[in-house]
Amino acid sequence: MRVFYSSELEPTHPLALACQHLNIALTPQPLIRFEAINAAPKLPYEVIFFSSPRAYEFGRQFITPFSAVACYAHGTAKHINSPISWQGNTPGNPSETAQEFHAWVGQRRVFFPVSDRSLGSITKVFSADQIEVLSVYQTLLNPIRIPTCTVYIFTSPSNVESFILVNSIPQGAHVIAWGDSTATALLEAGIKVDLIQSGSDSLDWERILAPWVKP
Repeated sequence: MRVFYSSELEPTHPLALACQHLNIALTPQPLIRFEAINAAPKLPYEVIFFSSPRAYEFGRQFITPFSAVACYAHGTAKHINSPISWQGNTPGNPSETAQEFHAWVGQRRVFFPVSDRSLGSITKVFSADQIEVLSVYQTLLNPIRIPTCTVYIFTSPSNVESFILVNSIPQGAHVIAWGDSTATALLEAGIKVDLIQSGSDSLDWERILAPWVKP
């Protein structure tokens, strides 16, 4: 029995602990890598929004004493070392997060440091003259062959795209998608999704996995 997770994972993460308790192997393996893009915003801004931990990693140098920091959800917030003025609470529903953030911003200008593969889930609710969207890093596919697993957990559309280049889902395996955009990528690749989740830290992983990994 084996579980694949398309990202790095700390040994103390609830998923890692659940796999240990259930006595099943865990393969945490990112299938993408990242490179910085040399770029800088051209216009002043009052709010900077980080959509992911990676956006913060490559865009934190653009935090200024005059810019309020906002982020997508708790999964990003826990990586940010600066005071956070606004944080989304619906990671599985980017449309709702976008509307709530837009209402909080009001008329202020917002800077979005993003990946070159950003889906624009948050930015699309803003008028073009209120925001600046800048690709500050590249998301590059890094396809790796994954051992046959019982459960496959995909954390992003890019990881799905990379996975299917050299892998396939075996018959009878179960698939979990991180959010609607990842689920859409899987369905477009012809892969059935058993479960869509919106956050990993607080999930009861043992309850989720147990019915699928029994001998």
